[in-house]
Amino acid sequence: MTLISETFTNSWFSATFVWDYGLLTHIDLNAERLPPTQSRSAHGPRLEWIIHNYDQLDADAWPDLPLEPCAITPFARNVLDTLRRDVPRGAWTTYGRLAAACGSPRGARAVGGVMARNPWPLYLPCHRVLASNLGLGGFGPGLALKRVLLELEGVRLDTRYSGENAGIRNSSSTASASSA
Repeated sequence: MTLISETFTNSWFSATFVWDYGLLTHIDLNAERLPPTQSRSAHGPRLEWIIHNYDQLDADAWPDLPLEPCAITPFARNVLDTLRRDVPRGAWTTYGRLAAACGSPRGARAVGGVMARNPWPLYLPCHRVLASNLGLGGFGPGLALKRVLLELEGVRLDTRYSGENAGIRNSSSTASASSA
């Protein structure tokens, strides 16, 4: 095993990319700003730039990253690939809409399970998936960070609510971008 990890930080979060034999095994996303490291992988300089400039990006700027293929099931891979392809920066969808887009219209809970176990948050943007009531739903690194990520990406959140009930404001302007 040749594990390499590299941590990049901005004003809102840190992201640690963990590599094994050149494959990205997972990303640890943390609302706490961890001490940054130097780039240690071939993709490190680009990843560092993305994280550092996350608030200034107009579109997703991720390079194609080599993901550890054994980390997820074929169903999970389909869900995550559909999410990455169909829900760009500044847009959102719901667990149910994503399930339907993946060919499992009654699979909202299964999609929620995939989001909860997503080893590559940010790159495969599970934070862009909301509950059916447009609340934040869940997010492993915490709902506060999910809210921050969505706001940094230009999604306007309803600030009248907090926690799980925090939803989308002016949903008519995001509905077209989020109907998957």
